[in-house]
Amino acid sequence: MIASESHHRVFLIAKSGASIPVRVHIDKRARRVSVRIDPHAREAVATAPAHRHALDAIGFASERVDWIAERLGALPPPVQFRPGAYIPLRGVIHRLRHVETGRTVRLDKSGPTPVLLIPGPRDAFRDKTRGFFRAAARADFAERVAVHAETLKVKARSISIKDMRSRWGSCSSEGRLNFSWRLVCAPPFALDYVAAHEVAHLKEMNHSQKFWRQVSRCLPDWPDARNWLQERGSALHAIGDD
Repeated sequence: MIASESHHRVFLIAKSGASIPVRVHIDKRARRVSVRIDPHAREAVATAPAHRHALDAIGFASERVDWIAERLGALPPPVQFRPGAYIPLRGVIHRLRHVETGRTVRLDKSGPTPVLLIPGPRDAFRDKTRGFFRAAARADFAERVAVHAETLKVKARSISIKDMRSRWGSCSSEGRLNFSWRLVCAPPFALDYVAAHEVAHLKEMNHSQKFWRQVSRCLPDWPDARNWLQERGSALHAIGDD
């Protein structure tokens, strides 16, 4: 049942009585109505190929509202950037600590758990930490994209690190690569797979067998990394949530 609708969002009522947020998304590239979970926004997304099919997409989501409620309820809790939080960096858990002195983030490995020392005013802690993770992601992606581009004899026009919600990376027809900064929290092989995937799109802008052969040239063990992201990637979306 639809409880309310506002700004391309609806709220469906599950059997439990919970109000379930669903964002209605129009995508002209879509071939049919569909529904998926956006773990970062913590809502479902009902996609329609045109505005005239929006009600069909809502109806499709309504038929699956209890499945949506179950999936949303299973999402990991948000992990905020605040002093004392435990955050993975390149697959290794680090603890965040605020320090008054210094200008750059430092790493303390003297104890059993590595500690990231975040300097500056306490009210800037979140932004300072997020900036550090984005910079680390940029460095890692720049390195891996260069390696894979050399393998395939292609060149990316640019690399951007973004707060992506629905995908881990993308490649535009102009050769611009975009990546989610949260991948720097994953084990390096997961980030490496996404880098290889998008570089392969510089050769094949599709997901044909030719495309996957390009991915294999860059990273023969790519299925293991894709499986990791499918099974555990939702936890990455919870990192840095407000």
